Amino acid sequence: MSIVLMYHALHPDNDLSQVDIEDQPYAVSVSTFKEHLAELANFNVGLFSGDVNAELPDVVITFDDGHISNHELALPILEEAGMKAYFFVTTHFVQSREYFCRPEQLKDFTRAGMVVGSHGVSHQFLADLPPDAVKHELVHSRRTLQDWLDEEITTISYPGGRYTASTMVEARNAGYQQIFDSTFDSVSATDLASRKALARVAIRRTTTAADFRSMITHDVPFFRRVQRAQWIKQSVKKALGNRLYHGLYKSLKTR
Repeated sequence: MSIVLMYHALHPDNDLSQVDIEDQPYAVSVSTFKEHLAELANFNVGLFSGDVNAELPDVVITFDDGHISNHELALPILEEAGMKAYFFVTTHFVQSREYFCRPEQLKDFTRAGMVVGSHGVSHQFLADLPPDAVKHELVHSRRTLQDWLDEEITTISYPGGRYTASTMVEARNAGYQQIFDSTFDSVSATDLASRKALARVAIRRTTTAADFRSMITHDVPFFRRVQRAQWIKQSVKKALGNRLYHGLYKSLKTR
C-alpha cells in the first residue's frame, strides 16, 4: 500500500506574493515542506515502477500545475533529502502564466531523476469537455512535453481530479500508463495492476502536523472522516456541475 501526497505550489515563509490568490489554499510554506520530508525520513519514499510486481513505496510525492516554486524551491529540497517526485505540468500555464516553470526548467527535473507528467493543456476538467477537446488535452499536452524534454511521457494527473470512464479510455489510448486523480485514499498493488486511476491525498495550507502524520501512517479513522467529507463535496459537485462548483469555490477562496 502507498500513500500518494499531492502538493501544488511552495512559498517562502510569510511570502505568498508569487502564488495567485485562488491557488493559495494549496500553497505550502518551505518550512512546512521540510518538516514533512523530515517526517518521511524513515519511510520508503519513491516512484511507482512499471513492474506491477515491484515493491510499492510507502509514500509517493507529487506536484500539480508546474508552478515556478516546484523548480526553485521543491527540487533542491527534494534533492538534498534524496527523494524523488512526480511533477505534473499544465502546458499552457508553462507557456503563458507568470510564476510558472518554463520548458527549459522542466529538463532539470528529469536530469535529477524526477518524473514529469501531463496535467492537461489548459487545466479544464476533462469530465466537462466534449470528446474532441478531451483528446486534444490528452494528446497535445503529452506531445508538447515530449518535444520539450525529448523523452516519452507516460504519466498524467487529471485537473481537479475530474474524469469519466471514457476519459480513462482516451488517456490509455493516448499513451498514459499511470493516471492519478484526487480521491482521498491509498494505492494498492491491485490498483496498479488493474490500471485504475491512482488516489492521492491533498496537502493544503491548513494541513496540520497531526493531519500529515495521520495521512502517511494511513490512520483509518482519519481517512474515513475525510472520505465522508469528500463524499459530501462530490455530491454537491454532482448537483451543481463542475464548472459552477469550481466558480463558487474560487469566489469563496478569493474573498
